Amino acid sequence: MTSSVCLDLALVALLAAAFWAAPALARPTLPFGVRVPAARMAEPEIIRAHHRYARGVLVVGTLAFVLVAFASAGLRWESAAAFVAPVLAAACCGLGYREHRRVAAAKRDGDWYSGTRQAVAADTSLRTDPVRPQWILLAPAAALFAITAAIGAWRYGALPATLPTPNGMIVDPARRSETTVGHAFATVTAQLLIIVLVGLLGFALPRARPELDAAQPAASAARYRGYLAGVLRLLFGTAGCAAASLLVASLEVWEIVPATTGATVVSYLPLAAAAIAWVAFAFRAGDAGHRLPADEEDSGRVQRDDDRYWRLAGMVYVNRGDPALLVHRRSGVSWTLNLGNPISWAILGALAAFAALAGFGVVELPSRGG
Repeated sequence: MTSSVCLDLALVALLAAAFWAAPALARPTLPFGVRVPAARMAEPEIIRAHHRYARGVLVVGTLAFVLVAFASAGLRWESAAAFVAPVLAAACCGLGYREHRRVAAAKRDGDWYSGTRQAVAADTSLRTDPVRPQWILLAPAAALFAITAAIGAWRYGALPATLPTPNGMIVDPARRSETTVGHAFATVTAQLLIIVLVGLLGFALPRARPELDAAQPAASAARYRGYLAGVLRLLFGTAGCAAASLLVASLEVWEIVPATTGATVVSYLPLAAAAIAWVAFAFRAGDAGHRLPADEEDSGRVQRDDDRYWRLAGMVYVNRGDPALLVHRRSGVSWTLNLGNPISWAILGALAAFAALAGFGVVELPSRGG
């Protein structure tokens, strides 16, 4: 069994595990992306939805793992590896969306917000005294980028006519491409893009709309502050881990280090460490920090029902009346753009243009596939 097969089997297992655990990490008042009052969190329909979803993910995850395992025996491995993971993700998303619709229907039919005092909370201290990114934590990523670029510049004049092609972090010496500046420095370009992207996120996330709870406004603000600080630290640390992995891949591409299974394992170790750190943080902090400790008496109010602004089970936010550009998604440690804000469409257009340039080979990056 090759390292590529092992990595794809691990990807399928991790993907299924991530989807299986996602509802448990979400805020209890947002089951499957549906906002419900705290008094309704234990409704039978919500409990049944969790059980149905967990069983469904276990079934499709097991089927996907078995399919990839059989494919590794020689049954058109490459096409199966590229096909299974996206289908697994789509199937799990479909299961989640089905339960979202069922919970939303139960909420509507039962009039769960009847008799509640709806409100929204704001904390001006998150504006006047925002969470300040620890930019020094981005220094290791910048240093590794500089080291990789320097090694590449030193080695470039002595490179052969063709170079191994990086497939993600896996470098296959049998697959070679013509030596060009773009190909030789594709991994360095990836390092730079990661640093720039993480830097932009470090600037934007503290300015995103905070996720507060009207039932516990002060406590939720304190939790969100701690959560955001942790996310920023992890982002900067992950950039360093990715830069380290790309440094190892660069050494393989430039044939300074032999492209072996051992080198591939070493290149993935920093990314594995980052993934473990993110998982540990997600379980400790929870979605938007709701698991972090902070005590406060219940205000007697509930967070305003804003389901009408969310699409695709809480993944997409569209509200023209909200000036916010970034808002926290209803599930996961992530933010999403407010598609009701015209700036969001400009950003998406720029990303689409960059993707087109990369797709046509104008910007060369390490590939993933084949």
